[in-house]
Amino acid sequence: MIMDEMYTFIHKKKKRIYIWTAIAVTQTGKYFYFYHLSHNKGSGALFNFKDDLPNVSKIYTDGHYSYNIIFGDKATMQKSKVTNIIENLNSQIRDKISYLVRRSKAHSKSFEWLDSRLAWFFVNKNIGK
Repeated sequence: MIMDEMYTFIHKKKKRIYIWTAIAVTQTGKYFYFYHLSHNKGSGALFNFKDDLPNVSKIYTDGHYSYNIIFGDKATMQKSKVTNIIENLNSQIRDKISYLVRRSKAHSKSFEWLDSRLAWFFVNKNIGK
């Protein structure tokens, strides 16, 4: 599994929302995409996301401390060609959902609207569109 996090705003720059993303890769090479929204970037938010994820033996992440706290020895925290896959997903999210584009006046109006847009995006990724 590969995991990463990114942030956006709702209404104001002071109201950050974190988007935790994960890609689970099967032995046959099929990707399954997951996301979780939270109001903070701490290990509590990652712990809540962990309940929605499949149990895997290895997790590739960047260097955020929460991965080590929640996943322990399963987490490999280093940038590599594997983590570039999740960074590509984050780039696609920012490209396809207009108010996640950086340096734009567009922004989310509500937590529910952001969740709905992300749900559509991830459903389409999982069914292969």
